[in-house]
Amino acid sequence: MKMPSFFSSLKVIFCTLLFFQFSVHADHHAKSSASLFQKGDRVAFVGGGLIERARLNGYLETTLTMVAGAQGSGLKFRNLGWSGDTVYNDARSSFGKPQEGRDRLGRIIAEWKPNVVFLNYGAEVALSEGLPWTDESAVKKQSAGKWEESMKVFLEGYQKLVDALRKNAGDNLREIVVVVPPPLENLGDPLPNHKSTNIRMGKVRDALAGFAKKNEAHFVDLFAQMGGDKFEGKITTNPLTNDGLHFTDSGYQKLARHFSHGLGYPVEDLEFSDSLSQNLRKSIIEKNRLFFHRWRPANETYLFLFRKHEQGNNAKEIPQFDPIIEKQEAVIEDLRNQLFKKEAIN
Repeated sequence: MKMPSFFSSLKVIFCTLLFFQFSVHADHHAKSSASLFQKGDRVAFVGGGLIERARLNGYLETTLTMVAGAQGSGLKFRNLGWSGDTVYNDARSSFGKPQEGRDRLGRIIAEWKPNVVFLNYGAEVALSEGLPWTDESAVKKQSAGKWEESMKVFLEGYQKLVDALRKNAGDNLREIVVVVPPPLENLGDPLPNHKSTNIRMGKVRDALAGFAKKNEAHFVDLFAQMGGDKFEGKITTNPLTNDGLHFTDSGYQKLARHFSHGLGYPVEDLEFSDSLSQNLRKSIIEKNRLFFHRWRPANETYLFLFRKHEQGNNAKEIPQFDPIIEKQEAVIEDLRNQLFKKEAIN
């Protein structure tokens, strides 16, 4: 029997190793680019004004609903954004300390049990150089200190927020996505040019990249994708915001595309011009309106707090939003199915 030569054996070993290396790389690529969403996922958006205002035009949620594909059926989203919020959840407090805001967020997360959570924080630090950006008594003074000290406070608060989310969501929570805020725009005098703010935002981004890796979270760099690293302070010719900070509806449409692209979804063929897509977006906006009144009723002082002795009997009506929201979500799912059926035919 003829024995294989040394070089023949070496060739076999080399090919085997090459195949193994390719297989490992392919598997890693598949995992990194695999769909973030799974059938029936509950998804929560948590952050400040950028997130809260997204519910009003629906572009972000509609885009994610569409790019999730036909296999991502039954997705349900909850916008838990709160304008002015920080990683210590200051803005969510009604009359008390930030702990009250953390408790509020903890309750809704424990109730909703999301599978995927998008987190968007960091602008509070970049916009507040030398000023306290949280009322959390233990760290308020440090938040107004030198940059390194303020960032330390921010990252410590962010870590506590992530830990609390995981605790309250329990085993349901599968994915956390850390989303870097987009760059601010210069719209000319009398508004600030935001050059120094964007430099600080870039530093926040760099810190969040390591933070996301540490927490085994996905990372979406809206700052880089939307031109933050190239910002030189020039006046923006085609603004996406009303004032350099707050996005217009068309601005949100573009932001949503960058958001989805950052998650690895293709957005080249994404359009909102047809009637089905428009009806889907309108239905999502209506669902968001209903849910907003469910979890943030305008008269909660009378319903749940220190004046509940006057109208607290009406608190029983708040859970009655739930079946209405479920009905609206059925409409959304039907429109979504029609949309993908139409694409499959075409």
